[in-house]
Amino acid sequence: MTPSRLNLSNTRILAVDDNPQAMEILSQILLGFAVDQPAKFLDPEEAMAKIATTTFNLMIIDDDMPGMSGFDMIAAIRRDPASRNYTAPIILVSANPTKAFVRQARDCGASLVIAKPIVPGVLLSRIQWLARNPRAFVTSDCYRGPDRRFAVRPLPPGVEERRIEMLRLLSTSPERTLSQDEINSLF
Repeated sequence: MTPSRLNLSNTRILAVDDNPQAMEILSQILLGFAVDQPAKFLDPEEAMAKIATTTFNLMIIDDDMPGMSGFDMIAAIRRDPASRNYTAPIILVSANPTKAFVRQARDCGASLVIAKPIVPGVLLSRIQWLARNPRAFVTSDCYRGPDRRFAVRPLPPGVEERRIEMLRLLSTSPERTLSQDEINSLF
């Protein structure tokens, strides 16, 4: 059975990246996904003003911007439970996603992290995953964001952990840039 196609034509997406070339690439990718008129911002402060007045289905935010980082934006969005976009999915993009970076993104309330340069197939698969696998939203004193727990079942007897080599590699060099597969394993 083939899964049904995801129609993104009426999806309200906010994209924030201070680099005009990166914003153009992301805009073209979203256009290829049939997203009509994403809200595009080069300035995070202008994006925050729009976030305060408009409800979005998804936000894609760059991590490294002057004045307000992607982490700062996510923290501000997640701070006010009464805000329009408090529970909206947020994808944080980074050119240098280390293990510490991914943990920080996850802990500040990002839904997912995607490595730059953005690969259209990776972005589409993450958008589809977010749309088809809604997670509970957690609000506590020390965390506000999507539930970070996923169903984890014990391995059957005699089956070895398939990520053992990657886990060893991550533990020996925690500050190196991660591949997209390594990022995914941390969520």
